Amino acid sequence: MREVSDDKSLSKADRKRLQIEHARHLSRRARLVKLADKTCNVRDMVAHAPAGWPLQRRREYFDWARKVVDQIRGTHERLEAAFDEAFAGRP
Repeated sequence: MREVSDDKSLSKADRKRLQIEHARHLSRRARLVKLADKTCNVRDMVAHAPAGWPLQRRREYFDWARKVVDQIRGTHERLEAAFDEAFAGRP
Protein backbone atom coordinates (compact mmCIF):
# COMPACT_ATOMS: atom_id res chain seq x y z
CA MET A 1 0.00 0.00 0.00
CA ARG A 2 1.72 3.10 -1.27
CA GLU A 3 0.15 5.40 1.29
CA VAL A 4 1.96 3.74 4.20
CA SER A 5 5.27 3.06 2.43
CA ASP A 6 8.37 5.06 3.28
CA ASP A 7 10.47 6.91 0.71
CA LYS A 8 13.69 4.90 0.90
CA SER A 9 15.65 7.75 -0.72
CA LEU A 10 15.33 9.69 2.55
CA SER A 11 17.47 9.19 5.64
CA LYS A 12 16.15 6.90 8.34
CA ALA A 13 15.67 9.87 10.67
CA ASP A 14 13.65 11.73 8.03
CA ARG A 15 11.51 8.67 7.30
CA LYS A 16 10.72 8.26 10.99
CA ARG A 17 9.92 11.95 11.42
CA LEU A 18 7.67 11.95 8.37
CA GLN A 19 5.76 8.89 9.59
CA ILE A 20 4.82 10.87 12.69
CA GLU A 21 3.97 14.03 10.74
CA HIS A 22 1.96 12.31 8.00
CA ALA A 23 0.09 9.75 10.13
CA ARG A 24 -2.85 12.01 10.95
CA HIS A 25 -3.40 12.71 7.24
CA LEU A 26 -3.72 9.06 6.20
CA SER A 27 -6.96 7.54 4.98
CA ARG A 28 -8.86 5.40 7.47
CA ARG A 29 -7.72 2.24 5.69
CA ALA A 30 -4.08 3.33 5.84
CA ARG A 31 -4.42 4.23 9.53
CA LEU A 32 -5.75 0.73 10.23
CA VAL A 33 -2.76 -0.78 8.43
CA LYS A 34 -0.42 1.52 10.37
CA LEU A 35 -2.03 0.58 13.71
CA ALA A 36 -1.84 -3.13 12.99
CA ASP A 37 1.76 -2.86 11.77
CA LYS A 38 2.98 -0.90 14.79
CA THR A 39 1.14 -3.27 17.15
CA CYS A 40 2.68 -6.32 15.50
CA ASN A 41 6.16 -4.79 15.52
CA VAL A 42 5.97 -3.84 19.19
CA ARG A 43 4.65 -7.28 20.14
CA ASP A 44 7.51 -8.90 18.22
CA MET A 45 10.01 -6.62 19.93
CA VAL A 46 8.68 -7.66 23.35
CA ALA A 47 8.78 -11.36 22.51
CA HIS A 48 12.02 -11.42 20.51
CA ALA A 49 14.30 -8.42 20.90
CA PRO A 50 16.37 -8.01 17.74
CA ALA A 51 19.90 -9.33 18.10
CA GLY A 52 22.35 -6.50 18.52
CA TRP A 53 19.75 -3.92 19.54
CA PRO A 54 20.82 -2.39 22.86
CA LEU A 55 18.21 -1.44 25.42
CA GLN A 56 18.28 2.25 24.45
CA ARG A 57 17.56 1.48 20.79
CA ARG A 58 14.62 -0.75 21.71
CA ARG A 59 13.22 1.97 23.98
CA GLU A 60 13.60 4.56 21.22
CA TYR A 61 11.71 2.29 18.82
CA PHE A 62 8.85 1.89 21.29
CA ASP A 63 8.69 5.62 21.91
CA TRP A 64 8.72 6.41 18.19
CA ALA A 65 5.99 3.82 17.47
CA ARG A 66 3.85 5.40 20.19
CA LYS A 67 4.28 8.85 18.64
CA VAL A 68 3.01 7.48 15.33
CA VAL A 69 0.05 5.73 16.96
CA ASP A 70 -0.80 8.79 19.05
CA GLN A 71 -1.32 10.74 15.81
CA ILE A 72 -4.03 8.33 14.67
CA ARG A 73 -5.88 7.61 17.90
CA GLY A 74 -9.62 7.54 17.46
CA THR A 75 -9.34 5.29 14.42
CA HIS A 76 -10.07 1.89 15.98
CA GLU A 77 -10.49 1.46 19.73
CA ARG A 78 -9.61 -2.24 19.89
CA LEU A 79 -6.48 -1.91 17.76
CA GLU A 80 -5.36 1.02 19.87
CA ALA A 81 -5.97 -1.01 23.04
CA ALA A 82 -3.94 -3.87 21.55
CA PHE A 83 -1.11 -1.46 20.81
CA ASP A 84 -1.26 -0.07 24.36
CA GLU A 85 -1.18 -3.58 25.78
CA ALA A 86 1.88 -4.42 23.68
CA PHE A 87 3.51 -1.10 24.58
CA ALA A 88 3.16 -1.98 28.27
CA GLY A 89 5.99 -4.46 27.62
CA ARG A 90 8.38 -1.59 26.80
CA PRO A 91 11.84 -2.48 28.07
